[in-house]
Amino acid sequence: MNSSDITEQYLERVYEDFSREQMGLMTEMKNAKDPETATKQKDIQKKLTMLNALMVGVLRYRNLKNEIARRGNV
Repeated sequence: MNSSDITEQYLERVYEDFSREQMGLMTEMKNAKDPETATKQKDIQKKLTMLNALMVGVLRYRNLKNEIARRGNV
């Protein structure tokens, strides 16, 4: 294992960072209620959609790595 390997701890940290970003965007969307911010809300929704996909991908990758490690096929 070299220093550039993606570890479970790294994946957990990335997931937490994405989660914090998601919470910030959700707060931003909640505070942008007036009609002229409709475009801003759409942009925030696009970001949230992308973040959700990334978060699911990180979890799937972590789970796959763990499953392979359990089988002993590192």
